[in-house]
Amino acid sequence: MRPVSMTAAVAITAAAVLAALAPRPASSADAPAAAAQLKSRTVTIRCAESRTYTKQEKADVDLVLLPAGTVTLRDADGRDRAHAVKPVWISRYETRWDEIEIFWRGLDLPEREQRERWPELRKGRMESPWAPPWEGLDEDGQRWTSPPGTWYPANCIHFQAARRYVAWLSEHTGKKFRLPTEAEWEYACRAGGPPVKPDAEDLDAVAWHAGNSGGKPQPAGKKRPNAWGLYDMLGNVGEFVIRDPKDDKGLLAGGSYRDEAKDVHSAAREPYSPAWQKNDEERPPSTSWLNWTVHHVGFRVVMEDDEDRR
Repeated sequence: MRPVSMTAAVAITAAAVLAALAPRPASSADAPAAAAQLKSRTVTIRCAESRTYTKQEKADVDLVLLPAGTVTLRDADGRDRAHAVKPVWISRYETRWDEIEIFWRGLDLPEREQRERWPELRKGRMESPWAPPWEGLDEDGQRWTSPPGTWYPANCIHFQAARRYVAWLSEHTGKKFRLPTEAEWEYACRAGGPPVKPDAEDLDAVAWHAGNSGGKPQPAGKKRPNAWGLYDMLGNVGEFVIRDPKDDKGLLAGGSYRDEAKDVHSAAREPYSPAWQKNDEERPPSTSWLNWTVHHVGFRVVMEDDEDRR
């Protein structure tokens, strides 16, 4: 056996210390799965027919199957509590305009039926916004446009409208879609590991925040995904999660494009604020759209595992 030099011995010792100090996965005793180990699938949302004003025929919801595990969250009383997470499919991207456009405009219906049922659709799905939620002003006061049918995340979406959307999506596809629980979202954001709070340099690689977004939402999937292949879990638009099933206002997770880097992390939460609708012309305020300047509010969907439902 060759003798080990003093330099090598120091290096070995340092490596051992670093390994011992490395954070342990919060989800299970096993190391978190890599993205390549996880199953993926696509569920397609189809238009009933081509329209003269849009060439869109379908939209795809790309999903990743989360493995079963546990995640520890801090309760409102400040105590840590472990939550079991069953296998669940979560969308790889934040819900985009090309997906919600079919729901909002009733493009899943033949054009004649769409016209005949338009008042009913507006009441039961989403009323037409009084100002386009995919347009706005950036931090320099310049107008920008994020047209429907692009890969921009849907924004200005009211919590109640997001719930109506996932109910419709379930009916349209025959699958069980819903909004994620807080535990499911946190577990997915951490990729089965410890809490995620990158420093400013690392955050730039994975998230849009106030320091790099130009004061507006950015196309989905342009930053590096997390270890489970999920994009924009941090930043871009905040995402609705369910902490209390009785809650009718929603809770945003992960921070957004308008938050400072220090406020974009897996534990970031933002409750509903009346300011989101202070300029809403509807009285009472609409349950379809938020004030059209509230571009940081969006969502991501989950689908219950088919096998778990049998």
